[in-house]
Amino acid sequence: MLKKKYILNYDEDQHGAVVAREGADTQVQVDGGELTPVNYHPVLNGKAISIRFGGKLHLVHLTGVDGNGKVQATIAGRPVVLSVMDELKAQALESLGGGAASGTIAADIPGLVVEIKVTEGQQVKLGDPVVVVEAMKMQNELTAAVSGTVTAIPVKAGDPVNPGDALVIIEPEVVG
Repeated sequence: MLKKKYILNYDEDQHGAVVAREGADTQVQVDGGELTPVNYHPVLNGKAISIRFGGKLHLVHLTGVDGNGKVQATIAGRPVVLSVMDELKAQALESLGGGAASGTIAADIPGLVVEIKVTEGQQVKLGDPVVVVEAMKMQNELTAAVSGTVTAIPVKAGDPVNPGDALVIIEPEVVG
C-alpha cells in the first residue's frame, strides 16, 4: 500500500491527511482519524469532482488559483480557498518562521523572479497576485496566502531562487 502525507489549509485551519492507495482502491485519513474508503470521479467535463467520503456524496468544483498548490473550491455552494501541499513542503515553509498558513510566499522549485507585483507596506487580500516566478520555462503568478500587509520582499526581479526561499512576507491582518 502506497501512503502519502499532505497538509491542507482550509478556512484558516490546518489539517493533516494521509492518502493511501492500493491498486484502484483509495482511502483517506484526516487528522489522525480512521482510514476511510473514498470513491471519486471527474464530472462536468473535468470541472468538478464527485466524491463519496464517509457515506456522503459531495460535488466539488475546482479552479486553480496559482502554481503553488492553491485551489478555489466550491463545496456545498460555498467558495473556499484550499492550499494542499505535501508534508515536506509544509515543513520547509514552517522552517521560515511561519506555518503553512502564514503569509510567507516561498519558492516551490528552482526558478527566476520575473516580477514583483507588490511593495512593502501595501495592503493585500487573500488571492491577490504578489510575485511572478519563471520555472521550467513557465511563468507562475503566486498569490497572497492571507489578507494583510506586505512587510518584506527579500528578493528582486532577476534573482534566482531555490525551493523554500522566501519571496514575499505578509503580516496577516488581525480579525477580531
